[in-house]
Amino acid sequence: MSKEEYLDRDKVLGKAVDDCLREMFAKAQPEADLDNINAEYKAGKIDEKRDGPIYDRHYLSYDEFEYIMDKYMKAYRVESEWRENIEILEDYLNKGGNKDKYIEGWEDEYGHHPGYRSYEEVPPLNEHIRKIVDSYLENKELNQIRQDMTDDITNKVMELISTCKNYYSFNVDEQKFRNTICMSCSPTGNIKTVKKWWKDHYNIDIEIEERNPLLFWDKDYYGDCFEEIMEEEDGPDWKEKWDKKWKDDVAKKKAESEKRLKELQEKYEQEKNETKE
Repeated sequence: MSKEEYLDRDKVLGKAVDDCLREMFAKAQPEADLDNINAEYKAGKIDEKRDGPIYDRHYLSYDEFEYIMDKYMKAYRVESEWRENIEILEDYLNKGGNKDKYIEGWEDEYGHHPGYRSYEEVPPLNEHIRKIVDSYLENKELNQIRQDMTDDITNKVMELISTCKNYYSFNVDEQKFRNTICMSCSPTGNIKTVKKWWKDHYNIDIEIEERNPLLFWDKDYYGDCFEEIMEEEDGPDWKEKWDKKWKDDVAKKKAESEKRLKELQEKYEQEKNETKE
């Protein structure tokens, strides 16, 4: 292989972007061929000043957009693992976890039992801090101070880790890939825009299907056999079942989000009232 045939990192990213956009247009509604779009651009058949940008003509939902983009980031290894690794640490400190523990071999009436690797539980960070605080505060009347100190120290440690996570971004390739896809001619996620474009330019009322994001992976994996396999596994009403599961999932996330927002609003009002007092 000659030196000219080797791909540098920028060329790899360029190929990842090209392949990603190609699938996005292939999965868009109405679907399109990226190679044909590029050929029409070169031939001067597409006039965006006159007809508007190409992405206004093709719809791709936010969920499908993210799914396809994440798939190509993993395939081309441009996804940073920095944030994921730090989040593992955050979870470990907040909830506790496990650590290795070697069990020594032993002898009994049944003979020799070799040692083996096992594990033991690790308490969350606040329990470690509480033990340290307790060693300084022996007075049992200081329970509230003990709890407040433990919480404050724990929160400060987690805050520093979070600050570190957000400041040190070892994800240059990922950001470059995401920015290129998002700022390129990728299909729009606005249904109204696409319907309006086809109505204004060709007087066509196009139909757009809202696809269930819970099934994206299965469609990729099973390909043409997807519907046949889903029917075998979940019965003839598989689509209704999965649509219900999707809607229930959306409703659950919405309820959790509203609950969290309400809690933050109540906390804000409480802190505001305490400041006034």
